Amino acid sequence: MEVGITQGPPSIKFVQGKPCKECEAQKDLLEDKLTAPDRVSLSGNSPLEKAIASGFSENGLENNAEDNAPGPANGAGPRSEAELSPEEKQALDDLKARDRDVRAHEQAHLAAAGPYAKGPPSFEFQTGSDGRSYAVGGEVQIDTSKVSGNPQATLIKAQTIKRAANAPSDPSAQDRQVAAQAAQLEAQARQEVKQERLEKQEETSGTEKPDPASSLEFSIPTAGNYQPVAEKPQAGQGRKAPENSNSNLRTQNLLKNFVSPASADKGNLLNIVS
Repeated sequence: MEVGITQGPPSIKFVQGKPCKECEAQKDLLEDKLTAPDRVSLSGNSPLEKAIASGFSENGLENNAEDNAPGPANGAGPRSEAELSPEEKQALDDLKARDRDVRAHEQAHLAAAGPYAKGPPSFEFQTGSDGRSYAVGGEVQIDTSKVSGNPQATLIKAQTIKRAANAPSDPSAQDRQVAAQAAQLEAQARQEVKQERLEKQEETSGTEKPDPASSLEFSIPTAGNYQPVAEKPQAGQGRKAPENSNSNLRTQNLLKNFVSPASADKGNLLNIVS
């Protein structure tokens, strides 16, 4: 076993090679530790060395040099609030208030982000005069990517991100920048949704079959261009010219009375086949 104790330029080493060397090295090490608060480097694999290296002495008590060492001359270090000066107490109160504001700020982001938050908030900490850590900064990671192939879902996501960015009562400059990016994403998604709806309407109108009744054209013959159609005799019947002639004359008279002169200028509106 080799133990090196460093305290400034001098160096003292205890080298294994005599009976009960481990016991003697242990004893000398503990004695020197009381008079040498500087760093101690240990090397070896024995259980005793591992215990000392892990911060415990041979009697099982915690052996933390930082806790046992005296504090700095200026009095810095963990202290109770009763030991603080009025200025230090005010600084600690400000730090506590900052911690509350930061946590509430990030919690507002997290609550509004919903499923698009990538995890809990992360914080930056500062140690107060009482030895405790207080949050002085934080952030919430939010997924701002588009939803592939779904502009409607992208639109909803952009609106959620914008609400999350503006959720705190005092949005930061970074929050406002994220809100602006979300608004731009929202506008793009809204335009894609509109274009998608127009394309669907065009596809629907192209596949609809026209109503035959709505496409018929009707024309009404005028009195001047009406040509009566002679009835063909049926099989086994003779031609009755006088009756057909009288019937045609009656039809002409009815059409003359039905069609006004003004309608002749309007063209044909209905085809009548007799």
